[in-house]
Amino acid sequence: MRPLLLAAAMIVAFSGCAAPSTIGEALPAPDNRLLAFQAEDRGKDATVTVVRESAIQAGHCFFGVYLDGQLVARLDNNEKASFHVKPGRRLVGVGSDPQGAGSCSGNSSYRREVATWIEIGEQQTFRIAFLPMLDIRPSSY
Repeated sequence: MRPLLLAAAMIVAFSGCAAPSTIGEALPAPDNRLLAFQAEDRGKDATVTVVRESAIQAGHCFFGVYLDGQLVARLDNNEKASFHVKPGRRLVGVGSDPQGAGSCSGNSSYRREVATWIEIGEQQTFRIAFLPMLDIRPSSY
């Protein structure tokens, strides 16, 4: 009986951190944590949206979002941010928050990036996950 209860408790615990936010459910990051690429040049730009899943393992530390190596936002659990970029090849990345303090300071040199090609007017979505390590991937939801 005890192994069954332990298994049930683990399923309940992990199901709470396995449910990813959709782009519609995620909250927009506050303006003070959006650091670049917020002005749109209509008809000449593309849009990259990054959604951070809610994850118990990552606590309440911000993650840094990077475009072409530049820190462009600091996202908390269940937040999203959109960026207006010029078309072409882009590197979209996530890493520890360089402004983090205490237990959130992390290793500021760690970064996970993914390359993408984006066209004028196109919108692409990327998802930050923490399974079992920090990662970023293209997303359709």
